[in-house]
Amino acid sequence: MMRFLDIEFFPFMLLPSLILLYLVITNKGILERIFDPDVLKKIRLDQGMSKKMRLVTLFIALFFMIVALARPVYQKGVVEVATKRAYVVVALDVSASMKVSDLYPNRLEFAKKKIEEFIKKSENLSIGIVAFAKDAFIVSPPTDDKETLLYMLRRLDTSVLKMKGTNIKAALLSAKLLLKGVKDKNILLVTDGGDQKNFSSEIAIAKDGGFKVYVLGVGTQKGAPLKMDGELVKDEKGNIRIFKLNEAIKKLANATGGKFVQATLSNEDILQLLKSIDRYHSATKRKKIVDQRELYPYVLIIALLFLFLAFFDIPTKNLAFLWFVILPLHAGVLDFKHIKNASEAYKSGHYERAVREFEQVAKSKQNAQSYYDLANAYYKAGEYEKALHTYEKVETEDRELEFNKLYNMGNSYFKLGQFQKAIEMYEKALKIKEDSDAKYNLELAKKMLKKKSQKSKNDQQKQQSSKKKQQNSKKSEKSQNKSKEQSKKGGAKKSEQKPGHSKPAPIPDREEKKWQRQIQERSMPTLLYKAPIKTEKEESNENPW
Repeated sequence: MMRFLDIEFFPFMLLPSLILLYLVITNKGILERIFDPDVLKKIRLDQGMSKKMRLVTLFIALFFMIVALARPVYQKGVVEVATKRAYVVVALDVSASMKVSDLYPNRLEFAKKKIEEFIKKSENLSIGIVAFAKDAFIVSPPTDDKETLLYMLRRLDTSVLKMKGTNIKAALLSAKLLLKGVKDKNILLVTDGGDQKNFSSEIAIAKDGGFKVYVLGVGTQKGAPLKMDGELVKDEKGNIRIFKLNEAIKKLANATGGKFVQATLSNEDILQLLKSIDRYHSATKRKKIVDQRELYPYVLIIALLFLFLAFFDIPTKNLAFLWFVILPLHAGVLDFKHIKNASEAYKSGHYERAVREFEQVAKSKQNAQSYYDLANAYYKAGEYEKALHTYEKVETEDRELEFNKLYNMGNSYFKLGQFQKAIEMYEKALKIKEDSDAKYNLELAKKMLKKKSQKSKNDQQKQQSSKKKQQNSKKSEKSQNKSKEQSKKGGAKKSEQKPGHSKPAPIPDREEKKWQRQIQERSMPTLLYKAPIKTEKEESNENPW
């Protein structure tokens, strides 16, 4: 069955067009007013299509344009579609210990980036966000609107929150409130685990609420100190306290059928979590949709053909010339179909299908935008080498497109571990325009390059030191005699000796503060709503982190 989706275009545009056509056709020109029709036929040169015929052809083109605007569709029938959907509440730990800088620039900002990746790569997930420390605050209820979630997460201002303690119970109860009525509940705790060792009460709350608890452990086993009020936090004995990742929180994940994953610099941690959650997509949502096919591109081709005939006179012997007009139009329609399919696949996260569709578009169009879209699809599909090869084909004078190309090339080199080339791409992109994400990635790439070079340097030094030890073992007797003589003369020379190599210098505080200032420059902070829940009173000797 055929129908029109926007039928209101007919009364509003077709009727005025008919009136206009009538007025134009009935209006006589100057020659028609002076001479009789028979005389005009004799004195007028044959110029092909007459004026009235040209106007009628133009009106036919206009008519088909109006039909195209009315969106004709062929409806095959109603189809019932079943989609599996899971519900997840992401609980972000914003306690003081998340300010520890064993991950760059600190655990909290690193955790935010991880949540961004989780949202971007998720499929068929309704995601809610909660921030928690001593209390829990609702950032967003469950939704599948990724752009809104990313917007609110990037503008989350944690400075207004009470930063004391890591109350995982509050996070669980807030998630239970948000997922009320949902059969299978999932919560992703993005936390360093605090300093708690016994999670029996949290396990009981999770099991009672029907939760599977997934944990993304943000921190390292080595740990780092924490500054509060300008001073390093110390323990009861006066020693500087080192805050490490609390792996005891694994018990909470394992006991509830979830999964514990330690955060890494790559996206493997996020992919593991999504794979685990995807196994439990049990909530099936059924909806009825109309299976229909859009016909307006074909109607528009007919309109353009009549429009061409109205403006140009085409001799019969050269009528085949029309094919050079029709064929590109048909190719354009096919391109439109591929672009539409590719965009839908890209937005839904089916990047391999998006690659196939964008390859067809790039093959047909061979322009900068088509190569850029194809390269983006390669990047999302994890084919970074192909993405780089395709980005290199993008030649454009558009500054915005050139910036995006260079920025994405930097990301591709970063994923491949080629940090020097990534730095070069980010620097080229920043020459075009200032961008906070590009600056962040540039600093991260520099740090990774420094780590890589330092590691190789340390390996070389270890090899050199092992050789020196072998040489020194052969001359041990001589060195013992020399040391005895030096001990008699005094220890002045011994104090002048320096170790073979010094420790690598840490990143300056000024550089870190500069990055933090850039992160804090946001247009509007996300409004937070304190979750209306009650938890047991916490012990008086609770640590303020």
